[in-house]
Amino acid sequence: MSSEDDDPIVDARVLLIEDTRDHQFLIIKRLSNIGLKRVIVCETGELGLEKIRSDNFDLVLVDYILPGKSGLEVIEEITRISPETPMIMITGLGSEKIAVQAMKLGIKDYLTKEEFFTNLNLRQIITPILLEHHAQQEMALTQRLKANPDLFSISVYKFGRFGPEPFLTSALPFEDSISSQEKESFLIKIGTHYFSATGAGHAYSQGLFELPVPDHDKYRGLVFGFRMTEKNHKDERIKRSGGKNYGLIVIIFPVFFRSILPNRSIIEKRLEELLSGYSDMEEIDEHFITRAKNIFFEIQ
Repeated sequence: MSSEDDDPIVDARVLLIEDTRDHQFLIIKRLSNIGLKRVIVCETGELGLEKIRSDNFDLVLVDYILPGKSGLEVIEEITRISPETPMIMITGLGSEKIAVQAMKLGIKDYLTKEEFFTNLNLRQIITPILLEHHAQQEMALTQRLKANPDLFSISVYKFGRFGPEPFLTSALPFEDSISSQEKESFLIKIGTHYFSATGAGHAYSQGLFELPVPDHDKYRGLVFGFRMTEKNHKDERIKRSGGKNYGLIVIIFPVFFRSILPNRSIIEKRLEELLSGYSDMEEIDEHFITRAKNIFFEIQ
């Protein structure tokens, strides 16, 4: 893994609750300068709370003075809705009393806007907060998956004679709601969808991708594209290439397991390590899915 893969700043999602346009611009610019590019802005506490209820953030920055709900009221409400989400209060009023109140409500830090906009080492402050948040997410995710591993599925696909073929499949997380015939059609559909998304031939993209799950917007898919040999493939094109075939590992999980996503580089590396133990597509057996699932129990 590169050092960039280990940097919690990369891909971190930030919610900024700030009503002053000039300050929004300056804060976003400061965040961008340290590598935080994914910033959502809400101008009131009420809008910020709506975002917290419907989305997932690695960090929330809250202004003290807001129209409607005050910054302290917003922080108190976020703590109730999403206690695991770290928060920093930023304010133009440098008050020890306000800082103490905010700290009691659970914020990670309290910064004046003058500190924020000037020579403060913002990266040094934010990085450990994000590292702690990611560690907590990973631990909680591991516990939830261990408690109910059927909340996500892993399937392996290969490119067959007539197109994408499910090679190995585990139970889908929504399997109880569909018939066996519907499941078969669905597996073929997602195989076709994901092979199309990752390309074909010389344009085939290897590695891990986050993709939507067709017809199931409450779920997400991580799709790992790889190349392997398959000695006895019936397609002449595969035979002529020395048996080099296209494969996919498809992981489908509920959207509330979004904390999987910051760990994509870890998952990708471990899937590559797992596949390195196989030289032929035919060697992948039903135990492969169990071993692949165990990767998600060890994301720490």
